[in-house]
Amino acid sequence: MERFVSTAASGNDPRTLAAELIQGLGPLPPRGPETVRVAFIYVSDALSRNARLVMDTLRKELGIDHFVGGMGMAVIGPDQEFYEDPAITLMIGDLPAGSARVIQRPVHSLDELKQALDGFLDPATPGRLLLNADPRMEGVEAVLTEIGEQTAWFATGGIHSGEEGAVQIADGVVASGITGLALRDDVAIAARHSQGCTPLPGQHELTETWRNIIVQLDGQRALPAFKGIIGDVLSRDLERALGYILVGFPIPGSDTGDYRVRNIIGVDLDQQVLAVGELLEPGQKILFVRRDGQAAREDLEHMLEQIRAQAPNGIRGAIYVSCIGRGRHQFGQEGAELAIIQQGLGDAPLVGFFANGEIFANRLYGYTGVLTLFT
Repeated sequence: MERFVSTAASGNDPRTLAAELIQGLGPLPPRGPETVRVAFIYVSDALSRNARLVMDTLRKELGIDHFVGGMGMAVIGPDQEFYEDPAITLMIGDLPAGSARVIQRPVHSLDELKQALDGFLDPATPGRLLLNADPRMEGVEAVLTEIGEQTAWFATGGIHSGEEGAVQIADGVVASGITGLALRDDVAIAARHSQGCTPLPGQHELTETWRNIIVQLDGQRALPAFKGIIGDVLSRDLERALGYILVGFPIPGSDTGDYRVRNIIGVDLDQQVLAVGELLEPGQKILFVRRDGQAAREDLEHMLEQIRAQAPNGIRGAIYVSCIGRGRHQFGQEGAELAIIQQGLGDAPLVGFFANGEIFANRLYGYTGVLTLFT
């Protein structure tokens, strides 16, 4: 199979954007027999209302069979991260016609997903899912958990972001659930994730909780216990600490110390409790992690070394989904995160976006970068 091609264009006029994207791609590789041409496309939120017009032009001019992607408050092209400037990033590649199916209609449960893939991918058959989710949908994490528990499928992707109503692209422009691309196991894929936080020493037990509130931690009132864990300097400025220290939930059975990260969303000084961005249960183990730009850089570089080893025959194309809290906010300047990826992958075609939550191995993460390669 031929290598993919990618490009990006910035501006407000949809016709001009479509023309610039076509020019940026250059001549497309010849199509092989029994293949479908798939376009992975990510649009800035300011351009979401014009996505259909751009797609119509691209479909007609480039012979595209399927579109997959969606919206981001910032998007990632092969050479640039786009924040304030409205932009569209585009990658086109050919896949075996019998090995790819677009999840066109948004699904809200595993049963609906099984119906969408009926006759294509059996739950007991290994397959890959590249998923895009609406941030307004409740229960995304529950659906991912069921995928992990009840199927042989492996999902990566992200939850879209933006100031206006988020849209997804699944051949057309849709919203309200989960869409994406399903691939049979004969499509060679490699995927890794990078978290970029530094765990503080030790794990801690939630002794008493109420919904998403930590009442007692390690047998102590939550706030005094938290202050003892983070140290005297950060304890003097809790507002700063809440932007710097996060809660990690260890992944059961992980042999790499993997964890999911959630924000501490509030402190009640009178009750001496903490509120966390996840429902909690007494007896759970948690850890605290520190957002760390240098750790994020080192972890990303290590992840790139690992994933390159999974692609000995080269990289056809790459999709990178990063958290809206990463990028220039964690790596210090615009384009720094992408530059690390470019250095690690070489000139591989690449697109992506900054997400409201990142999907890797059927789990929903935060402050994470998820890289999926076609190899």
